[in-house]
Parts: sequence; C-alpha cells; structure tokens
Amino acid sequence: MENQYLFPIMDVLKTIGLAIYHWLEAIILFFIPRHLRFKDISQEVVLITGAGSGIGRLLAVKLASQVDYLVLWDIVESRLQETGKEVERAGGKCKLYVVDISDSKQVYSTADRVKRDVGAVSVIINNAGIVSGKSILELSDEAILKTFEVNVFSHFWINKAFLPEMMSANKGHILSMASVASFVGSDKLTDYSSSKAAAYMLQESLFLELKTAGYDGIKITTVCPYFIDTGMFQGAYDKVIPMLKPDYTADKIIEALRTDQYLLILPRLFYFMSAIKTMIPAKSGFYLYSLLGGLEMMKGFAGRNNNIENAKVKSN
Repeated sequence: MENQYLFPIMDVLKTIGLAIYHWLEAIILFFIPRHLRFKDISQEVVLITGAGSGIGRLLAVKLASQVDYLVLWDIVESRLQETGKEVERAGGKCKLYVVDISDSKQVYSTADRVKRDVGAVSVIINNAGIVSGKSILELSDEAILKTFEVNVFSHFWINKAFLPEMMSANKGHILSMASVASFVGSDKLTDYSSSKAAAYMLQESLFLELKTAGYDGIKITTVCPYFIDTGMFQGAYDKVIPMLKPDYTADKIIEALRTDQYLLILPRLFYFMSAIKTMIPAKSGFYLYSLLGGLEMMKGFAGRNNNIENAKVKSN
C-alpha cells in the first residue's frame, strides 16, 4: 500500500525541486546583462512575415546586420520593396516574396521557392496580423475568417512548411506574435482576441509537442505586446496605458529571440495583470478593466488600411 503512493509523492517532490531550480536560475540570469547571454545568429536564415511595414519592417532592418540572410514576405509589393531597400542600406542580404499568407496553397508553393532560392529557413518570425475593430454583430463572416487566417491559420501553414528541415537538424527557432489580447479580452476585439489566444496556445502546444518528441534544439518564443504605435491601432484610447514605441518593441523582440526567451509580454505590467485576472472575481475584473480605460479603448479606433482583403498577390 505504501509503494502505491511512493512514486506519485516522489514525482511531486521532483517537480517542486525543478520549479525551485528554475526560479533560482531565472533570478541569477536577471542580474546578468542580456547582451552577455545573446546567442550567435550570424549564420541564420530568418523568415519574417508582414515585413512590408510596422514591426515587421523594423525587425528586418535591425536584424539585417545580425543574420546571414533575410526572407521577407508581405502581401503588398510596394511596401516590401521599400523594406528590401532599407535592409540593403543597413548592410543586409534579403530576398522578397509577395504572398498572401492566409492562403495555404500560396504559403506552401512560396516555401518551396524559398528552399530552392535560399535553402533551409532556420528562424521563423510569424509577425503578420490584422485587426477589424468591430463588434461581433458588425463583423462579416468573411472578415472573421480572414482575421483567423492571417493571425493564426498562417502560423500553421508556415510552421508546417519549414519545420521538417528544423527537425532534421534539431535546430531552429519559431517566434510568433500573439498579444496581451490573448489573455485580456476587449470590446470590439472579439475576433482579434480569440485569434491571438489561438496563436498563443498554438505556440504552447507546439513547444510541448517538440519537447515530447525530443527536439530540444528547436526554440519557441511567444511575444504578447500591448498596442504598438505603428498605425495598426490608430485612434485607440491610450491615455491610461500608452502605446508601445515601435523601436523599443522591436529591440525587445530581438532580445527575446537571441536569449531563447519563451514568453515576452510588453509592457511588464501585463505579466501581473494576467495573473491577477485569474485570482479575482469576474465583476472585480470588469471594474479593473474599466479603471485601465478598457471601456473607452476602441471607441475612437480608426486603424490603418492594410488592403489585406483586396491586395492582388503577384509572383516574383
């Protein structure tokens, strides 16, 4: 009878011991300057989606001198060409592909072209995203589907396209943009929040899937930022919690990539917000939400025209 409970008790003690070890490790690493913990990415081939503007363009330009080669995807050719010029001015090498990532067939065919043109992609940055900013009854079925296709379904297609080579080498990195909206919902963001929650859980499940299969060399990073001042959330209320600065956000994302950080939430306040949300009653949560400006957040939303539904995809 005693042996029946011995193994579960030992497993619990082992889990507690590992948790303490990793907490101590995190505390020690906190005091070591991050640049001293950077991994070398000078030989990496990095794919960035949504590279034509915003954070995607910033990441491309900032990574230009740090990596071997950039593979840049966007749906709007003119924006992509401008990013390519900026990358070259920054001393980087890149190849541009105009592709609608919401279309799995285009993703797979473009991925084949990338492998022929450049070789294996070793780092994926799933950055592209769209937002409607409408209430659930204002959203067309097509708009809801498009939000999910761009914000999360594309992650499936892209990861499936490039994971086999990463698994063969047991080396790679998949960084995906989720959002604080993954765990903190908001008015007029039903489609956006739920798509980002799905993107967040895709990353978590993929991490466990790879770990279980023994692919420890493939790293996973999930980025959950608040609104970034790139125009995507133009007009959104930001008087209580200011929008994130694009340069700062891009720098933090690259830091997370180069230190194999599993989860990056910006600003740090939302680490605590996500924890507090699970510990207080729903009615209290609504009061906290209103206190932080949530009720006013999307009233003035204008956004920017991404032409995501109307852009004509051309082949290079």
